[in-house]
Amino acid sequence: MNALLRDPRAQRLIAANLTSSIGSGITIIAVPWLLVNRPGGSQIYGWATALTTLAIFLFAPYYGAWVDRHSRKTMLLLSEIFGATATLAMALLGFFRGEYATWQLVTVYFCGMFYYTLHFPAKFAFIQQIFGRAHYQSLTSAMEIQGQTASMLAGGLASLMLDHVSLTTILLLDAGSYAISFVLQSTIPYEATHQTAESKAAPAPNAWRAVGEAWAWLRARPALSTFLLCSFVPFLGIMVGNYLFPIYVAQTLHASPAVYGRGEMIFALGALCAGIGVPFLTARLNHARTTVALAAVFLVALALLVVWPRIAPFYFAMLLLGLGNAGVRVARNVIVLESVPNAIMGRVHVFFLVAERSLRTVLILLMTLLIDVRGAPFCFAILLLVNLVVFVAMLRSRRAAEEAQFAAAH
Repeated sequence: MNALLRDPRAQRLIAANLTSSIGSGITIIAVPWLLVNRPGGSQIYGWATALTTLAIFLFAPYYGAWVDRHSRKTMLLLSEIFGATATLAMALLGFFRGEYATWQLVTVYFCGMFYYTLHFPAKFAFIQQIFGRAHYQSLTSAMEIQGQTASMLAGGLASLMLDHVSLTTILLLDAGSYAISFVLQSTIPYEATHQTAESKAAPAPNAWRAVGEAWAWLRARPALSTFLLCSFVPFLGIMVGNYLFPIYVAQTLHASPAVYGRGEMIFALGALCAGIGVPFLTARLNHARTTVALAAVFLVALALLVVWPRIAPFYFAMLLLGLGNAGVRVARNVIVLESVPNAIMGRVHVFFLVAERSLRTVLILLMTLLIDVRGAPFCFAILLLVNLVVFVAMLRSRRAAEEAQFAAAH
C-alpha cells in the first residue's frame, strides 16, 4: 500500500476522486431532500429516479462499446467536463431566476447520476490498464477509503449547509470540484494499450451487440456470472435506498435534515471501515467468502430499518449498510479486475450496469407506487426480500468465484 501511495499516478487519481466526490456528494444529498419536502415531492422524486435510471439503461450499451474502442483517460476527462458544465449551468440559471423550480432540481439530480455513469466504467478500465495486478487490492481499498472519506465529509457539510447555505452556493462548489478533478487527472501519464491498428480500423460495433459479446463471455462461465451479478445487488439496494432514505427520515422518523446528513456521514464511516478492513478479511477468508460475509451484514442492516424505525437504530443500520455495501464492492472489484480481460472490461462492466439498472428501475417504480400507501419501512422490506434471495444465489455460486481468482493467479 505504501509503495502504491508513493506513485504520483495513484496520488493524482485519489486526489481527483476525493475532490469530485465531496462536491457531487453534497449535491446528491441536498437535491433529494429539497425534492421530497415539496408538495408531492416523494412521487416526483420517485419518477425522476426511475426515468433517470431508464435513460442511463438505454445509453449504457453505446457507452460501453465506446470505452472499449477509445481512450479511457479521454472519457474520464469528458465526464468531469460534463459534470462541471451541467452543474454550473443550473447554478447560474437558479441564481438569475432567484429560485429553483422542481424541473431544475430534477435536472441537477439527473446530471449527477449521469456523471457517475460516465465516470466509473471508464475509471475502472483505466485503473486496470495503468496499474499491475499486484496493486488491485491496495488500490481498490485506497479508492474506497478515499471515496468514503469524501462521502463522510459531504454528509457532514450537507447537514450544516442545507439550512444555512443557498443551493446556488452548493452547486457552484460542486462545479468547482469537477474542474479541479479534471486538472488533476489530465496530468496522469497514459497510453491506450487496448487500442491496436486493427481495432482502430475496424468498424464500430453495434452497441447492443457489444453487450451481447460481454454476455457471451459471461455465459461461458455461468456460476461466476451468477456470483458477480448477485454481488452488485447490495449496491442496487443503496441506490434504491437513496430514494427511500430522505422519505424514511422525513415521514417515518419525522426528523430534521441534520439527521439525514448525519446518517449519510455514518454510512460513509461504515464504508470507510470496510475500505480499511477488507484487506485483512480477504487475507483470512479470500475475496469470495468476504463478499458473502459482508452481504450478510447488509441484510442485517435492512432488517433493522424494517423492524425498528427509530433514530438510533437508523444510525446503526446506516453504519452496517456502509460496511456491507462497500465491503462487497471492494472484494468483488478485485475478483472482476483479476478475472475479466481488459479488452472487454468496458462491455462487461456495462453489462453489469445494464442488469443492475434494469432491476433498479423496476424496484423504484414499484416503490414510487407504494411509498405513500404503505410507507418507507414496507419498501425496505421488499428490498430485504430481494437481497435475501440474491444472497442465497451468491452463497451457492461462491466456489466458482474462488476458482476463477485462483486460475487468474496461476
